[in-house]
Amino acid sequence: MNREDKDLGMATTITRRNFIQGVAVAAASSSMLASGGSAHASASSPATGETYPPMRTGMRGMHPGSFEAAHDLRDGATFGAPENTDELYDLVVVGGGLSGLASAHFFRKRFGNDAKILIIDNHDDFGGHAKRNEFEHEGKILMANGGSSYLVGPSYWTNEAKTVLSDLGIAKGHEADRVDRDLYKGLGMAPSTFFRGDVYGEDRLVAGGTPQNPTEEFLARTPFPDQVGQDLMRLIHGSVDYLPGMSTDEKIAKLRSISYRDYLLDVAKVHPDVVPIIGGVWCLGPDMGSAWFAFFRRRPGFDGLGLERPWGSPEAEEITSDDYSLPAGNSDVARLLVRALIPEALPEGGPTDVQTQRVDYRTLDRDGAKVRIRLSSIVVKVEPSGKDRAIFRPDDGEIGVTYINDGKLKRVRGNNVVLACMNNVIPHILPELPQPQKDALHQAVRAANQMTNVLFRNWEPFEQLKTNSVTFPSTFYGRMALTSPRYFGDLTPSTDPSQPIVVSFNTGINSGIASNPFMVEGLLGEGVPPPGTHMDDQFRMIRFGLLDAPFETFERHVREQSVAALSGTSFDPARDILAITVNRWPHGFTTGRNTLFAQDREAEESPTILARRPFGRITIANADAGGVSTAGTAIDQAFRAIRELEQSSFGFYEQI
Repeated sequence: MNREDKDLGMATTITRRNFIQGVAVAAASSSMLASGGSAHASASSPATGETYPPMRTGMRGMHPGSFEAAHDLRDGATFGAPENTDELYDLVVVGGGLSGLASAHFFRKRFGNDAKILIIDNHDDFGGHAKRNEFEHEGKILMANGGSSYLVGPSYWTNEAKTVLSDLGIAKGHEADRVDRDLYKGLGMAPSTFFRGDVYGEDRLVAGGTPQNPTEEFLARTPFPDQVGQDLMRLIHGSVDYLPGMSTDEKIAKLRSISYRDYLLDVAKVHPDVVPIIGGVWCLGPDMGSAWFAFFRRRPGFDGLGLERPWGSPEAEEITSDDYSLPAGNSDVARLLVRALIPEALPEGGPTDVQTQRVDYRTLDRDGAKVRIRLSSIVVKVEPSGKDRAIFRPDDGEIGVTYINDGKLKRVRGNNVVLACMNNVIPHILPELPQPQKDALHQAVRAANQMTNVLFRNWEPFEQLKTNSVTFPSTFYGRMALTSPRYFGDLTPSTDPSQPIVVSFNTGINSGIASNPFMVEGLLGEGVPPPGTHMDDQFRMIRFGLLDAPFETFERHVREQSVAALSGTSFDPARDILAITVNRWPHGFTTGRNTLFAQDREAEESPTILARRPFGRITIANADAGGVSTAGTAIDQAFRAIRELEQSSFGFYEQI
């Protein structure tokens, strides 16, 4: 190891220990967790990665051991004859994310608490993309969201989805939930931007602004060329009609026909360097979504066009103001769903009462329990009963579900099955589906995402620089930021710079790796797809790069960017970075249809409708089934899937 690596802390024992804890231990203990063998972890007793999955660090999200068998199945592998466990359930759910957990919740409400339910998940923790990252240092518990972030407009949800939140006690306005909005401001801290020397001529930290919300005074202190600064101000703060003389319908048609990148370059005519600064649209790169979608999502450059956003946009003001997040993101919803299914897993109380309580993983898969959650188990086969029909009958046979746990092939049976995994997995585990439905399922190509959370020994370097976040133009990580100073029940933030804190490293102002071309370049090298490449193909390429990148790639960027931005302070990366958790989501956001690449198919029935059709007593529940990547959609699809399992004698009058 060279001197530079040592100075960065690449040889620090705690990081390597955490890396092993997050990967090797997770794999070695998969059978223990799946069989209920983990030690109890509560807020008042020591917890480690061996006993408590949210504390595992290193490569998380789609972690090593959670996907390899599924990829083997995709590539044509066969696994032989499974061991029959003689377990029979009223419902087997494949996938323990929000849709899977909600499916079990709805099933119990419809068919009673005596229903026997098994939830099988390939990860070593429940929640799917709704993951909690938890850290503990010197007795202080800190946590962060590791995936699915927040509830989009919950008061606009369907009644069925709202009922789940009501059942769990989740609502805005609790007196024990508040954010200290004056903490950083009172210390004189504000957002800043770091410019890399190898791109901009010299390393420079510019306080008091970001390129995405610039002022003239801020831009005057940046190394941006004058034209770039002028175009940023015009685009972000101006009100220019870039499509003069066109009617409203003509403007909409134009925006629908071109990418946001082409709109910026050819219509708004900004400097080319402005495009990567502005970034993409949501989880899409600027060339991957239409300019109409960019307008819909409130990206800059459209204020002078005189257009109105249709009601119901996720970015519409009436809905955005209703968004709600919990301290560890939607993993907090998943935890409460688990408790509703397995009361012994978590103490009683509302969300603020149990935020710092830890799930007892020993309770998840106990012999004789009505509801069981089996982790670290990859389903590789779902066997229809042989009596599957469009109209259900009570004598339909049992369905076999085969999975791999700890290298062993096992089989359980269910009277009903909900496939709450990703659409692209379903054709491989249920090849008996009609080919048109399998084709529709394969169309659900998701956007890749990542969320990196880093435990810092303290935040004194940030206070010394008077900044609470740093934006990085033209860099692998687009932004690093101190976590919000939020109080939530017993959870208290770091209120003194000498205390430990979680610093989040993300792609930048937007979500998804594709929206940051410099992270894409860091993962793919010279294999970056040219602008205009089909969205799905770009997603696939980024996914392969993300899966191929080792933990060290992310660790090195965390350390190098921290050292550069915090230069001149007391920061020492070898001493002050205590743990790194990389939440890797190669199959991240559900994106639905992209009319930019398939305008001729817009009038066709959405493939999500065909893809989610029930197959006998096998139904499908996931965000893909709704074509929208929100928690509300996942819960709605769970409700629909359970309704499809209900038997009604009136249905027999359809066929006489």
